[in-house]
Amino acid sequence: MPPLNADRAVLIAAREVLLRDPRATMAAVAEEAGMGVAGLYRRYANKQALLRAVAADSYRRYIAFAEAALSDTDDPWHAFTGFLRQVLDDGLPRLTLALRGEVNLDQDLHDLDKLAVDTTNRLLRGARGSGILRPDVTRADIAVILEQIGRIDVGDDVRSAALRRRYLALVCDGLRAEAASRRLPGPPPHEAELIGGWSGEISSVS
Repeated sequence: MPPLNADRAVLIAAREVLLRDPRATMAAVAEEAGMGVAGLYRRYANKQALLRAVAADSYRRYIAFAEAALSDTDDPWHAFTGFLRQVLDDGLPRLTLALRGEVNLDQDLHDLDKLAVDTTNRLLRGARGSGILRPDVTRADIAVILEQIGRIDVGDDVRSAALRRRYLALVCDGLRAEAASRRLPGPPPHEAELIGGWSGEISSVS
């Protein structure tokens, strides 16, 4: 495996530190990344700039997972559930929860959020159109499911990841079209109820 470039290493270090402590200092991130604080500040003028970079990277990873699922036309169910597993395994819902209200969104992040929403909706339309996904499931439902499963943390990373996969498998059985013996009770969340995300605004990535 080729070595990580410095910018990628910083983002990975920042993710790990911020998952442990959303209010961690730039010095803590620099230490995790194995670099000096001055070097970190040369890349990011302040913590908010670093947070926006972490958020942008997370959006791009989410979008890449969704686009990969869209390109897999051989097995739509495997592609859809694989997308959900990738999002959870990558820690995106946990990171969004950890940084909720901490990130000031700029135009680039708003654009990435819109692209994430659009890509997710395309994936859901394809899953419904192929007859594999129950027709009453919405993007908002998926966002809440990922957020709730992403909250599972029993203090051991390996065990927590195993439990998240277990409960995702249980939920996925209920998302199948053949499970829709009757409509779900009540309406799905509407957009105004999906408050949170990076800045406390409407979120798409969990």
